[in-house]
Amino acid sequence: MADVKFSAEDEEFFGKVGSFGVAKFDGVMGGGVPRGFTIIAFTQTGSGSDLFAKQFTSPAEEPDNTILISTNEAQKEIIRVYEKYKWPLDIGVRTIGEEYNASVLERDLLASRYRLEGFQLQDIQRLAQTRFVDTENRDFLTEVTNEVMALGPYYRAVIDSMDFFSQRNESSRIISMLRMLQAHTQVMRGILLVTLSAEGMPPGMKQEVASIADMVLEFKVRTIGTDFETSMTVTKFRNAPENLRILVFRVTPEEGITPETVERIA
Repeated sequence: MADVKFSAEDEEFFGKVGSFGVAKFDGVMGGGVPRGFTIIAFTQTGSGSDLFAKQFTSPAEEPDNTILISTNEAQKEIIRVYEKYKWPLDIGVRTIGEEYNASVLERDLLASRYRLEGFQLQDIQRLAQTRFVDTENRDFLTEVTNEVMALGPYYRAVIDSMDFFSQRNESSRIISMLRMLQAHTQVMRGILLVTLSAEGMPPGMKQEVASIADMVLEFKVRTIGTDFETSMTVTKFRNAPENLRILVFRVTPEEGITPETVERIA
């Protein structure tokens, strides 16, 4: 990887740490997330990690150098959330789920209909003008890897979530991708957040993924009586084990995710 030169103006503007997008979390973590860090967030359904992923992009120091790559949500829903919290709308957003539906699922549904109903001449003519004739599947994993690695110094990127890719690729490919992105993030002094579910993960993969990360978060939700409690646990923070914490958080209309209680991990 080629040497990257950082201007004095950029070093002064961006500093050595960036905000998590959660002011109280910044304070607990010594001011924010160090530039060059790759953060892995292991998630549970309903734990608030999807909102955190969006909130993480809200500082948007450089909107043109900030991107949210979502594999589960539609762009309209993402825009709705950003408008609700008054977060920047001029960052980059890519919705892999929508792209997959358009390029793969619609083609499969079309093929299923033709199998059920039979082919007619006009159907064959239509097929010749559609993506259905292209049998080559898109490699979304490579596309996303290349897109993040094309970002410049001090970028901010989120991939939410990796489950889409892990369901369609070998574990070794996912690990290789994360290693490449971690190295690129470190060199570029970027900040990268990747979310993925620990449920159903192959044995040993969680440990290997965690070893690549500079910081590891675990989002959990549990029931207490008739209420739900959401928490975020910092289980790894490279070179700063004093930052390991359990944070119980709530969601407010004004601030989004905000910690309520903080407990040091002994």
